Amino acid sequence: MRRVLAVLVLLLSALGLAAPPPATAAPPEPGTYRVHVLRDQKIPLPDGRVLRADIHSPADPATGKPADGPFPVIVGFTPYGKTPSALAGPPGTGGLNPYLVERGYIGVIADVPGTGGSTGAFDLFSPEEATAGAALVRWAAALPRSTGNVGMLGLSYVAIDQLFTAAEIGPGSPLKAIFPMAASADPYRDLFTSGGALNVLSPLGLVFGYGVTRVATPFLELPGDPATALTLAYANLMQAGNFELVMARDMILNGPRRYDGPYWRTRAPETVLRKIVDNGVAVHLAGGLYDVFQRGEPLLYSGLQNAAAGRPWHAPMLPGQPADERFRLLTGPWTHGNIGEGVDLNEIQLQWFDRWLKGRPADLGAPLQIIEPGGRRYEATTYPLTEARPHTLYLRENGRLTPDAPAGAEPPDTVNYTGLSDPCTRSTDQFAAGLLSGLGIGAACVAPRVKPVRDDGQVTYATAPLERPLTLAGPIGVTLRASSTRPDALFSLTVEDVAPDGSSTDITGGAQLGSLRALDDEKSWPGRNGALLRPYHRMTQRSDVPVNKTVRYDIEVRPAFATVPAGHRLRLRVATADFPHLIPLADLPALFAGRYALRHSAAEPSSIELSVR
Repeated sequence: MRRVLAVLVLLLSALGLAAPPPATAAPPEPGTYRVHVLRDQKIPLPDGRVLRADIHSPADPATGKPADGPFPVIVGFTPYGKTPSALAGPPGTGGLNPYLVERGYIGVIADVPGTGGSTGAFDLFSPEEATAGAALVRWAAALPRSTGNVGMLGLSYVAIDQLFTAAEIGPGSPLKAIFPMAASADPYRDLFTSGGALNVLSPLGLVFGYGVTRVATPFLELPGDPATALTLAYANLMQAGNFELVMARDMILNGPRRYDGPYWRTRAPETVLRKIVDNGVAVHLAGGLYDVFQRGEPLLYSGLQNAAAGRPWHAPMLPGQPADERFRLLTGPWTHGNIGEGVDLNEIQLQWFDRWLKGRPADLGAPLQIIEPGGRRYEATTYPLTEARPHTLYLRENGRLTPDAPAGAEPPDTVNYTGLSDPCTRSTDQFAAGLLSGLGIGAACVAPRVKPVRDDGQVTYATAPLERPLTLAGPIGVTLRASSTRPDALFSLTVEDVAPDGSSTDITGGAQLGSLRALDDEKSWPGRNGALLRPYHRMTQRSDVPVNKTVRYDIEVRPAFATVPAGHRLRLRVATADFPHLIPLADLPALFAGRYALRHSAAEPSSIELSVR
């Protein structure tokens, strides 16, 4: 029964915000210590909640007893269970990395309130959860054989909790450094919606996966105390009415949480970055070019660097802006489930914590480390990159994408709202947290293949074959001028690399719901000639699209770091659906049977703004 529950928790975690286990890797070089484990230590909180934590201590190789130390402590704070999922996925995914324990760190992993063996009510990234995280850090700092210096580690939910804990902990605290992998800057824009269009794939895992996980983990964590486990499981199940059912209701009926507002702002790590900087906590981010949080990970980096420089966290970094060594980002061609594949995350984490918890020198290179698909690697200091300039391409008649703006009238292209599209795409695999490719059933969907140039629900615009390689390096914005026969519109965009044989590879994508098109000019990043390199939408309330009137839509496309080879073409696909990633649910009546005219004349130009290195 215990094994069955463990498998269930891991599967549901993969469908939500955690990661499936990676392929077997070569074992690391042996460390200095063995690992001694002390299970289910109770941590009482001032508000009456009780956390349960496991302590993994460096142990004498001969006797297996805890070594004298003292050692710094690395903490993981997880909703997925301390025992079954702590070692799944990339190194440190669940908040524990034995590689570090074997090299002189105490590892502490604790259940988030309302999960596993911890009491309290689960509430996604609530302030009360951050308070519990800060109390956990202080408790860990005071452990026997602790130096008093603490770090934090983990992926996804476990990463986001690090950011909120680092903001809550206050200045002069024991928390010196964190290593968040696959963290969100803004769960509403990164995960729950794309341009206001409802993302069903990931929130379904979040809404239903967490509920089942919360009920299952008490039995995994307290196998010797079934009565307490049953009590906790029942209490956790009852929390579904406050979280899962409310979230599902708002998704289906366009309730308050369907839009951005106080609920989501409280849960957006980008809003607490200045507190992290002021508290003196160093942050090493790791993210993926195909991660569900692809959009937000570079924004966390630029936000931390700006906060350290006394600039607005939501602004683009200035060209040549000096970078603070305390804030780093490693990003590469990874999904949510294989962050860091092909690099030695064990050694990167060890050097990072050695630097900030043990005071040892470390040479990690420039603070922004980028690995493109195919393995090409380069460094930078700013985001957007100082060496990447805005480059405008215009949508033209006959499916062309050119650097020359239209000089006169051109007939519009028409597409119909379909609601359905080919589900075998990079988007489906990406927003299923890489689960499809992790299970070996999504490889064909992300591999190069020939796709329709246009049909009833989509049209494409492509450059001529490139005379030299084109390196995309950063944010992308699209400006569409279009009319709709209905009071709403949905545009789903894909940027593609088209090989000479006609097969194409998805580079990145984005979407925009017409009724949530209102911009926040202060937080939008300008490009050239009035275009926006990174549009930022308010997402607070609907505004109907005027029927049969040309409207300007500024669409944020998730940032890209990829090189399109010479002889290939860059293509923009404009579609009206991205199924099953985006399913509009309550917006469907205003979208149904819509027909859009995409305009690209001199008077009404449409364009894509690229960051080109």
